[in-house]
Amino acid sequence: MTVKEVLSYAAGNIGRGDLVQQLAVITSSEVPSEGIGSLLRSYHLVESEVALDYFPLTKTERAVCTYGRVNYTALSSPPVNVIEVTDENGRRLSFTAHAAYLAVPDAVGAVNVCYAYAPGRSSLFAELPFPARISGELLSLGVSSEFLLACGRYAEAAVWEGKFREGLRAAGVFRRKLCAIRARRWA
Repeated sequence: MTVKEVLSYAAGNIGRGDLVQQLAVITSSEVPSEGIGSLLRSYHLVESEVALDYFPLTKTERAVCTYGRVNYTALSSPPVNVIEVTDENGRRLSFTAHAAYLAVPDAVGAVNVCYAYAPGRSSLFAELPFPARISGELLSLGVSSEFLLACGRYAEAAVWEGKFREGLRAAGVFRRKLCAIRARRWA
């Protein structure tokens, strides 16, 4: 499914038939209208939220480690979280994440870096980066909410936001906890 189809679903959800018609005839060489641009911005917000908070997009890439460092520029996407670093034999290596590079003191030569990344700015004709359980219809609920929120229609946005969150729960996708702090008990 493409981003254009998600936007078309979202426009249909909120009763914007004019945007549905514009999306049906738009070509890759055309500059999107203001309404379609607003829908696309809403899509990028939802896509980033799902990728960063609910379902991380991961890649494993081979990179050359020089002087115990792997520069982030050697990876195809900027990493948000490095999950694992292994050598060519599959042995896990210890690493330390820094602002511009990954320090891997035990590495010699090439290493495999498994990392989570944030999606880039998708065009209208790009394919969705998520698996089938995070469908275009589900994403369109979040896009509808964001679009209505940007238009100042807060009550309607809250309804679509609830449907989006319920859809995520039904898909078995839950917000990741980044850290847990134990509750304090006072006597």
